[in-house]
Amino acid sequence: MEEITSYNYWQDLKFVVIQLIILLAVVALIVLAIRNLPRRSKGMEKSTTNILIAGVIVLGFWFALGILGINAFYFVPRFIEWTTKFILPWVVLYWLIKLIKVLERK
Repeated sequence: MEEITSYNYWQDLKFVVIQLIILLAVVALIVLAIRNLPRRSKGMEKSTTNILIAGVIVLGFWFALGILGINAFYFVPRFIEWTTKFILPWVVLYWLIKLIKVLERK
């Protein structure tokens, strides 16, 4: 009979954590580099850098899901659906109340 070797979950977990730390470092360095772009080139606007930063963060999130073994094609639409159902109404209500308070002061 063949000897069954035990699978070392801690070793696999360490590998995943190291991958996530490296991914976080790469995303942070890219974001810092993008933040310095408007200072060096006067033609780039702040909104362009914000869009680039958001894109890098979304890509980093996408790769992090892949590293964790989560199917991003399933998770992301479900997350967006859940957010729009439960969180977005509260955000809209908060800003609506702030708007009403500002209009009442005038």
